[in-house]
Amino acid sequence: MKTHTNNGGKNRSGTSYKRKNSGKRTEKMLSQDWLKNFLSEMLAVEKGGVKLYQKALDELQHPELEEKLTVFLDQTERHVELCTDMLNAVDGDSDYRSPGARAADHKANGLMSTKVPAELVELNNLENLVLAETKDHWNWEMLASVVATIEDPELKRLVKRATTEVLKQEQSHLKWTEQTLTKLAMAAAMQGSGSEADETEEFDSDRTRSDLDE
Repeated sequence: MKTHTNNGGKNRSGTSYKRKNSGKRTEKMLSQDWLKNFLSEMLAVEKGGVKLYQKALDELQHPELEEKLTVFLDQTERHVELCTDMLNAVDGDSDYRSPGARAADHKANGLMSTKVPAELVELNNLENLVLAETKDHWNWEMLASVVATIEDPELKRLVKRATTEVLKQEQSHLKWTEQTLTKLAMAAAMQGSGSEADETEEFDSDRTRSDLDE
């Protein structure tokens, strides 16, 4: 004799199952625990970025870089605020420290404590920013990719607004720090060749100023 079961019944072995509905697609929703841990890590990375930008400005050797670094520092401080707001919205505790956040702190402290000869200070600071901004850029792209799977409507709107505001800035941060590091390295490579002045002149000040308007 055949037995009939409804969706969510059990098979003969007693194992629970849910019958597939061919007419509907079941959406997977984002884990709140994962989001809480990831936002905690993002917050730590942004705070580390603030320290790295401050260090680069404190030890600045090329004054023409000051304006751009200052703009990026201000934007990174804003990113800290946004990450704090999102973490509070998820967990109600912006002081929560995930394992990823503790690892981010350790990495930032390592970058901050690296000692180099005086002639490499600017290169080292820009290299640190490239490393930090690479992680930052990925963080915000990852967050943007999961916005649609956030179940709570208010939290989804908050995260959507934050990613919309920040993503273009992060792209600009990464592009500029990479290009500026390359120019500094090229200038160092060409020392004594007679072309150093051409390589270092104002770091393409026209393009630098246009980037600020992006």
